Amino acid sequence: MKFKLSVITLALAGFSSGAMAFDFGVTAAAQGATQITEKWKCKSCVSESSKVGSAGVEMGSMDSDDNHAANTLKYQDGFAAGVNADLAYYDNGHRTEVIADDLGSEQGSISVSTGKLGVWGVKASFDEKSHYDADNAQSVWTSNDGQFVENEDLVTQELSLKRDRYQLEADYTLDRYAGYVNYSIEDKTGKKATSMSNGGINAINLAAPVDTRTQNLSAGINLNGDNWFSEINYRGSVFENNIHALSLENSEYPNASQAADNQAHFVSILGNYRFDKSYLTGRLVGGNMKQDSNVITLAGTPTPEHSNDVEVETLDANFKASSLVAKGLRINASLDYSDRDNSTEVNEYEQYQYNTVTGEMVENSVYDITRTVYKVSASYNLARGQRVEAGFDRIDTERSAQDREKTDDNVVWAQWRANSFDKWDLRLKGSYSDKGGSSFLYDDAVANNETELMLKYHLADKKSSKAEVFVTHTPLDNLAISLNGYYSIDDYTNTDIGLVESENMGYDISVNWQITDTFNLSGDGGYQWIDNQQASAKNDYSNYWQSNTNEEFGFIGVGFDFTGLADYGVIIGGHYSYALSFSDTDVDSQDVFGLFESTSHNASVFVDYALSTSMTVGLRYEIERYEDNDDTYLPVNNYPGTAPTGLKTLGELNHDYTAHLVMANFRYQF
Repeated sequence: MKFKLSVITLALAGFSSGAMAFDFGVTAAAQGATQITEKWKCKSCVSESSKVGSAGVEMGSMDSDDNHAANTLKYQDGFAAGVNADLAYYDNGHRTEVIADDLGSEQGSISVSTGKLGVWGVKASFDEKSHYDADNAQSVWTSNDGQFVENEDLVTQELSLKRDRYQLEADYTLDRYAGYVNYSIEDKTGKKATSMSNGGINAINLAAPVDTRTQNLSAGINLNGDNWFSEINYRGSVFENNIHALSLENSEYPNASQAADNQAHFVSILGNYRFDKSYLTGRLVGGNMKQDSNVITLAGTPTPEHSNDVEVETLDANFKASSLVAKGLRINASLDYSDRDNSTEVNEYEQYQYNTVTGEMVENSVYDITRTVYKVSASYNLARGQRVEAGFDRIDTERSAQDREKTDDNVVWAQWRANSFDKWDLRLKGSYSDKGGSSFLYDDAVANNETELMLKYHLADKKSSKAEVFVTHTPLDNLAISLNGYYSIDDYTNTDIGLVESENMGYDISVNWQITDTFNLSGDGGYQWIDNQQASAKNDYSNYWQSNTNEEFGFIGVGFDFTGLADYGVIIGGHYSYALSFSDTDVDSQDVFGLFESTSHNASVFVDYALSTSMTVGLRYEIERYEDNDDTYLPVNNYPGTAPTGLKTLGELNHDYTAHLVMANFRYQF
């Protein structure tokens, strides 16, 4: 039985009863299940009760041999049930609200709030999200809290993560004073793919356990006047990892440390003031970030005397000003300052070096970073319904103990917006940026390490250009068309090694056509191309190589709803979407990594029947056909010459399935 409700969730529900392929998300349109009651709702009627909204339950069956389908269809194989609600109760200025969305599924949530409008309010919520990567990972190694034990035979394991988030919120307002406090706990559990190396040619992929908890707290007090606002607030988070290290029993592999426990605390002061034609805003934030954990030695022994304590002091400031200096002309300016002062103690640690265990001691590096951003822009009304904007941004960044101490980015941009043309809304935007900085500082070890140099592309000189166009056209009163196109190119002009050029282009289009008063048709689609070019060091022409990576993503969707039988209480709707993505990399025109490709077809249809103005029953059917293929996936054990020497994998984790979901629902409209 796949109807999942925790004890806390049941408590919330009890209280409320008293009161892949690459998917851009655009095609995830609502299936229209909630539309039927809106069609039947009496807009001019006044209910004798103070309850408004709806509540319902759906039950059915999911047929799938791959849990990956639950990422889209929200249920695993077998019986499926969920609760949906959007209820509000009013009583003498008090409001109580209950919202549930697919509660009981793999992507369910519920919230309950109550309070007096404009005075006080409290809210409790629960949100559950599960994500499935693969249910056929195979390994002889199984984990118990990070301690891996070797089995005689391969064991099939599931790679999935589950996130449960519980949150409490409260706010209070008295005249011009207001305060709020929010607290949440987020638990994440499951397994994810990871890898370990013995420092030589042997490497192994594992299904590593995940068991973390993150607590967040925010609170603030604000005061406002007729033309001003001020606030002081606190934000803090604490991250705890119950898996501190991974170790393999009786193995040549050294222990691998995991994400360390850490916490962050920030205090902010902010405010704004509005004049007749101008306004000012400002914010000052001071913070502290700490990481507190023992170092895990190569032998797997925690060393409290050499704890890996990390501490960073942060300071952020922001100031913005805007003024209407003349009719139709507004000037904007802002200054952002960010400083990260790393006060971590410097120690010596044993480390693995590339391709060998040296045994030598290596000191940790302490990085400081300061960034200042200056922005100025102006907007001017050319004519009624036409506006032009232009601006200049300057970003200065200083880093310590890195290969380039200073970088500077200069960005100019402009855009034109026009909505005065009959049936047209247009927007054009373009930008150009130039990144430079101080000379690079290399030591001998890094200068001879091609891999290290290729990881420093974010510090390199770069010239970037970008253009965007947005068009909305309504050729008919019942037809609307929207188009968004974009193109950008990053040119690493002075780069001899690493990323040389990156190109990104694509478009999105959507259409909505109200064919008749009772039949509506909508559609959307898009495509994106990303091309990256890389090159190796030219100081060794015997090993010089060039690489091109091409990625493409696309989607298309169409949906309809028919209300021509509404007089008989019947609403019909449906939706279809298709998404694809693939990636290919060649080195010196040779396809050495193979192809990644994924495709997804998703179709749904629903029929709702109104038993009365307050009760509706319905039937919904969904199907997903999903397939992906990654040539980099390899069998667990490989024959010599068919895979990298010494590598053991989790197997071929591709997906190829067809999933069906049938749900019957009942909904009551208050």
